[in-house]
Amino acid sequence: MKSFYSSLIFLFSLVIAFSQTATWTAFNDSVNKNGGTTDVSVTTINVGRTSPGPSSAELLEFGSGDGTGVTATYEETLTVGSVFWTNDSITYDEESDAAKLFGEALDLSGNISYGDAPGWHMDLILEGLDPNRKYVFAGTAMRGGGAGYAERTTNWKIIGADSFNYASSDGAWKVSDDSVEFSTGHNADGYVAKWTDIAPGADGKIIIRTSHSVGEANGGLAGAHAYKGYAGGAFMLELQGDSGSVSPKKDLSILRVFPKENELEAHPNSPIHVLVEHDVNKVDLNSIKLFLDGEKVEIDVQQESERTLIIYNNNGAFADLSDHTVIVEFADNSTSQVQYSKSWDFTVTEWSQYDSLPIDSAIKLDDLQKQKRGFAIRLAATNPLDLENEIISEIEDLWWIWDENYTDYSDRELFNSSGYYLERNQINYQRDGGSIGNKAGEDLFPGINGTESLILEEEELPVIHFGLEATTYLELNEGYYQMQITTTPKHLLYIGFGDDAVELLPDDSELPGIEDAKAWKYNFIVEKNGLYPFTLLYYDSLGGSSSLTASGGSASSLEWLNVEPMGMRSLINGKEDDSIKAYIPPNAIVEVKPAKMSILIQNGKVIISWGELGILQQSESINGPWNDITGKSSPYSISPNSNSMFYRIKH
Repeated sequence: MKSFYSSLIFLFSLVIAFSQTATWTAFNDSVNKNGGTTDVSVTTINVGRTSPGPSSAELLEFGSGDGTGVTATYEETLTVGSVFWTNDSITYDEESDAAKLFGEALDLSGNISYGDAPGWHMDLILEGLDPNRKYVFAGTAMRGGGAGYAERTTNWKIIGADSFNYASSDGAWKVSDDSVEFSTGHNADGYVAKWTDIAPGADGKIIIRTSHSVGEANGGLAGAHAYKGYAGGAFMLELQGDSGSVSPKKDLSILRVFPKENELEAHPNSPIHVLVEHDVNKVDLNSIKLFLDGEKVEIDVQQESERTLIIYNNNGAFADLSDHTVIVEFADNSTSQVQYSKSWDFTVTEWSQYDSLPIDSAIKLDDLQKQKRGFAIRLAATNPLDLENEIISEIEDLWWIWDENYTDYSDRELFNSSGYYLERNQINYQRDGGSIGNKAGEDLFPGINGTESLILEEEELPVIHFGLEATTYLELNEGYYQMQITTTPKHLLYIGFGDDAVELLPDDSELPGIEDAKAWKYNFIVEKNGLYPFTLLYYDSLGGSSSLTASGGSASSLEWLNVEPMGMRSLINGKEDDSIKAYIPPNAIVEVKPAKMSILIQNGKVIISWGELGILQQSESINGPWNDITGKSSPYSISPNSNSMFYRIKH
């Protein structure tokens, strides 16, 4: 492994291929912030906050410094936070593709970092290419953030070329022939995105677009962050000679397997997947055989036009540190029935040392009188300077505050008569709705209408603190689990409710503190299928730390998800088929009787009567907006006039 302790660099490598013998290679160090790249024939075209420029220039032939006639230009498509031109220390394999391609030409430390919201991308526009020649492009980026940054992923896509051959690193996640992604937050394997035999077309122009992952649902890397990634670090462009031509790929190829070949920390509940990519022919479905440790196993097969997926679902759990061998055999559907086979090994992670959830806390789904999906949320917002009433001053106060006399500054419209908000979806909150954590699409905290709602009259800054309690039953099967909570500033997770609750302790190998850059990890074992009670506490003391503040956002968020055996991350009670189901504790559900309203005309007046718990509303249009009629109780008398008015009961 090779380590650097200076600035991060975004490096693209584009290699141009010609049918003629004349060739050249050009390198660009996009983040030479630490001055580690000293060769004057390496260009330093760059972009991002604090970057010195230029964002466009002619690429130079490596070694001679002669002009290539090709212009490289960076163009950003900005989001809330834009991108940063920044530096961090990195570590990568000296035998990796990145080291071999770029190591002698430039310093790989430095990167152009992600935007603070979904939707960003950056285009590297290459113009002045010869339509009669062919080229090679390679690019990489490295943040060096360690395992906690591994979810931060960059997608690379080639646009505008007439033809090309995919040639990225073997371990990179191929989405399609024109798209690849891999972790750039922790690219210790030194992966590169690469295409050869690139024919630019008549306009002499191609675009290399970098962005966040396309998402698991669209074939992206399992477990990739919804929007965090690195727009680049370095690239190479090469004019390809005859000797650089790449032979066509084989008829069928195994694109990837899971668990990965020689994986040393496989999940004990791992399924076995084999993904085969087609070319002219497909896989003969009747020819497929899969062997696990010498025994043939039953498989499921999914075949599409371009790929065949072979699946073995492990019903149990692999033993601690156990070694396993998988063999897959199949043939294509050609008349000659070409045979294929692959064998690989993996080792299961050590997992039996983790605590088991108490079996006696589990109940059956049938035991729930009211089977409603979601979470029961209680929230209290108090003024820490209030000396006359109870206040929340630490997270443990959330165990007793609900039954005390306190002044609540939260919006109670969403809460039922028992004081609960019934969250039917997921726990993915941010005080102002900003994007943070692994998944995008944050909601406001129930009852907190943004940071402004925490500012008292005649004050300029937020004063109000708030605390949240979420209780739920999670439907869990036997096996090993890793849940993650990304949050700031403070949270606690428990198994159980009330006095029976026992705190679950996070993995202490990497504790994020009050920052939301990384997730808290909770590892545990379930020995019996059932519904398990969980309590999640959260306290916003206005003292969090978040990357959102750099672009004017707030430090206050809470996201709760599960890491699945293949690395995918799904929010608890998410919409995905494999997400963990959550059920609302029955005591939080209030039976709501139908609203009743009666109208009587008496002595020339309209008299409206309604139930005790209802609130009378009025509107000039049946489509609203509707306004509460405050300070009035049933019955309510109205003197009719020529103007029409509509009334309804809200409860």
